[in-house]
Amino acid sequence: MCEFRKIIVTETGHVAQCPFCHTIEIVYGTSVIYIGSLDWASFKEYLTSVQQNCRASGNRNTKSIMLHFGGNGPLQMFLTADELNEFFGLVDRADSEMNARHLMELFND
Repeated sequence: MCEFRKIIVTETGHVAQCPFCHTIEIVYGTSVIYIGSLDWASFKEYLTSVQQNCRASGNRNTKSIMLHFGGNGPLQMFLTADELNEFFGLVDRADSEMNARHLMELFND
């Protein structure tokens, strides 16, 4: 069973990682996403691509941006442009923190 330890915490969510299996948990709003550590880089690339290529609708409060997760699975997340930016920021900050922790582990070994 995973023992997730929070890496980044914001008002709308958090990113945590299990120190044993390295699975990453992303909680944003009412959504919870679990990602294997090997899939983290491609997940971040996907978010970057969506953020760069999204076209927000005229109404910034409309959840018009769809994130599709899970390969063949049905998991989708609908966000406004502002929510996408906030979600991306959460993931980006967590990525920076995980990279810093990894470098510290290398120096400690």
